[in-house]
Amino acid sequence: MENTYLFVYGTLRRQSTHPMGLWLAQHAEFIGHAKVRGHLYQVSYYPAIVHGDSWIEGDVYACAADLWPTLDEFEEATGDHPEYERRLTPVLLATGQWLTAWVYWYLQPIDKLQRLY
Repeated sequence: MENTYLFVYGTLRRQSTHPMGLWLAQHAEFIGHAKVRGHLYQVSYYPAIVHGDSWIEGDVYACAADLWPTLDEFEEATGDHPEYERRLTPVLLATGQWLTAWVYWYLQPIDKLQRLY
């Protein structure tokens, strides 16, 4: 069975007013606030995460299997040249508990992007 947890750090966060953030909040179960190791860059109006040693704060949701195709399409994690890749990643919940969640990692060059964290 596929892991159901998703860590989000940008437009899909719980407090987001982005239409997809609202869609996720309506269709998935909010588990709690969390953080993951990485670096955050500003791509456009949205951030992107790459591997690094900073803590990036976000939210964790439990998602039903039928949500993944919509999420993958929104995150541009499909096709021959995806912008992101969904990978299982250790995530630290605000409660101190570790779990494994899907994270959309940025695949494109970051050399011309502004680093946020």
